[in-house]
Amino acid sequence: MFDSKMAPGGIVIPSVTGATATLPLPSISLTSDNKRSWLRRAAPCFAFLAAFSTAMTLLLVWSEAAALRRQAFDKNLQRDYVLNVSMDNSQLVSFIREIHLKRTTGEDSSNVTESPEEKIITSYFKGKRDGVYVEYISRPGAKSTTSWLEHNYAWHGLLVVTDFRAFFEACRSKRHPKTRVLHACLSTDKDTRVITYHQEAEVRVTKLDEGPNSLSFSDEGLPTMILQCFPLYSVLLAYNHTNIDYLSLDSTESSDVQVLDAIPWDTINITLLSIRWSNHHNEQELNSLKEKMRIKQFRFVEMTDSGRLMFTYSRLKI
Repeated sequence: MFDSKMAPGGIVIPSVTGATATLPLPSISLTSDNKRSWLRRAAPCFAFLAAFSTAMTLLLVWSEAAALRRQAFDKNLQRDYVLNVSMDNSQLVSFIREIHLKRTTGEDSSNVTESPEEKIITSYFKGKRDGVYVEYISRPGAKSTTSWLEHNYAWHGLLVVTDFRAFFEACRSKRHPKTRVLHACLSTDKDTRVITYHQEAEVRVTKLDEGPNSLSFSDEGLPTMILQCFPLYSVLLAYNHTNIDYLSLDSTESSDVQVLDAIPWDTINITLLSIRWSNHHNEQELNSLKEKMRIKQFRFVEMTDSGRLMFTYSRLKI
């Protein structure tokens, strides 16, 4: 007969003697194994969440820092900076000459016609050749009035242009090899300034609370840029000419006459001067301008059909 024995695990098995026996079973901890398996599966998710949280935190910190830098930059753009250097400072003159005075490339050729101003210039100088001019163009859409003189009488000079589009157009034009183009504005005093400039259709130079030589504008939706403003005397020194046959101030504002206030007249000679005069000025303002120019020893000649006031330097003591 079979004997059965009780195995240690509690299972009764028969024995050859009839007794029952118990088979041993392995001890299994389901809770511990499941926990380790779940942690292994969840570990990549935890790592991703940690990396994502770190990246987002860094991005937020960078965004805040960038916003602060942008605010500081925008605030700086709204300020005028004055460079405390003299008009004849050698470094300033070299800076204008080497960095800002650009040659023309002659890429664009156009039909050249004689302007009303050039007729007066030709008549006044009796067909003089190799004359020297300076044109300050701060009026949007204004064209140069000296190209005919260049092509027919070999004049050369300096174009000072505030509008960057007009500046690039002037750089591409066909001009005398000695002619230079300068993207800047002319200071109304003896200081060199870095000003805020807003490009749009009604740019005009005026004096605002932020400081002289600020450019006012009406459309806030256009980008702001930086423009340097040099005294006329510094520009003439950079161009290596202190004797100018013809100076043209082409703007919609009579305040451009203030660029003459800083000129040392004992070293600078300007023979013929034209100033654009807007229709919105009254006769009293015109007479006031004539008197101001008379004090500067400029005699009024005539007003052209295009609205230019022509003055000639009298060289006589007032």
